Amino acid sequence: MAANLPDRKARRVAVILGAGGLSRNLLDLVLPLLVRDRGIEMQGVFLEEAEIQHAAELPFVQELCRVTFSVREFTSDQFERTLNLRMRSAQRALSVLAKRTGVLHSFRNVRGPAIRLLLETASASDITVFEPARWIGQPVPRRLHGRAARHRIVVAVSDFESGRRAMLAAGHLAEGEAGRITILATGAAGVDVKGLGQLCEQGLSGRPARLRVVPAKRGIEALVDAARAEAPALFVIAATDELLTPENLQLLRERLRCPICLVRNWRQEEPEKPQE
Repeated sequence: MAANLPDRKARRVAVILGAGGLSRNLLDLVLPLLVRDRGIEMQGVFLEEAEIQHAAELPFVQELCRVTFSVREFTSDQFERTLNLRMRSAQRALSVLAKRTGVLHSFRNVRGPAIRLLLETASASDITVFEPARWIGQPVPRRLHGRAARHRIVVAVSDFESGRRAMLAAGHLAEGEAGRITILATGAAGVDVKGLGQLCEQGLSGRPARLRVVPAKRGIEALVDAARAEAPALFVIAATDELLTPENLQLLRERLRCPICLVRNWRQEEPEKPQE
């Protein structure tokens, strides 16, 4: 474990790492949040989906080679070893990141239906970051570095209070660079231009690169379609009761091509009082 936390309650950041092999990429996205706020307890959750567990029990499965894109068959034992290897790699990457940033951390491996486990984790965490649905045999994109890694963050705003929390978290994740952020506001939010300006002032330290108003008729589907059009590196949305349903989480996992960040509870950090 890392250094001790102050007396205040730690913020829980859960990072759900899957068998798709994107652990380091996902942790890179979370790094700016950990650097800017040390009062965090990071929880790594390696998720073995029920479908992957079923595949591991088959006599053989298929893997897509990331270099030649050829398909080869390998046994269930080899498949299980691949899962275990990726789990250990994810645990090691999480430990290195926690040591680097000085935050408390834990790691666990869970098996079962992905949506149920995601709901449980998101309900108990202040922030939950997870990958879109990805099969273990799919090719893993190369890790980005430097300026190439500084892609856009899209924030969905559906009401004033939850939108403020989501934008505050997005501001941390964007390393304070408001110009990397696009805001998607729904008509149902009841947030006019003036209200959006107030949200930006409270949640960001500058003007966002883009602001789009999305029709509210199609609900979460409209937000997902609008977010896909922006081709973001990360999609940030408030974990409201309306969002945390199996249907909506399944939609986020299957339709988005970037990691998703659910913000349940996040506040502006108060400056520490000087010790007497």
